[in-house]
Amino acid sequence: MSVIFYHSEEQRLSAEKSLALQRTNSKHEIVTKIKPVGKFYLAEDYHQKYLLRQHKWLVQSLDLDVDALVSSHIAARLSGYITGFGTREGFLKEAKRLGLAQEQIDYVLEELG
Repeated sequence: MSVIFYHSEEQRLSAEKSLALQRTNSKHEIVTKIKPVGKFYLAEDYHQKYLLRQHKWLVQSLDLDVDALVSSHIAARLSGYITGFGTREGFLKEAKRLGLAQEQIDYVLEELG
């Protein structure tokens, strides 16, 4: 199960519309709840970007300390690609915009297969 949290009525409506579309286009059951944002607690450091951290060279090449890794948009995007959420084509479209070096791009492409 997953949850989409919203801050406003506009976000709630957008989430419901997006979820309905995904459910229509998916062969699998999508079990997702949509709830208002409540109090948020960060997980412990070792949970942050856990799967991305398994790619030590890539993480080191980003040169981010733990706090920056947690809040980095680039680390979040890379984590998604590395863990199978996204396509080669999508990654190539945004790789330069993310400011990645060619070595980093090549590493992610190799992981994407």
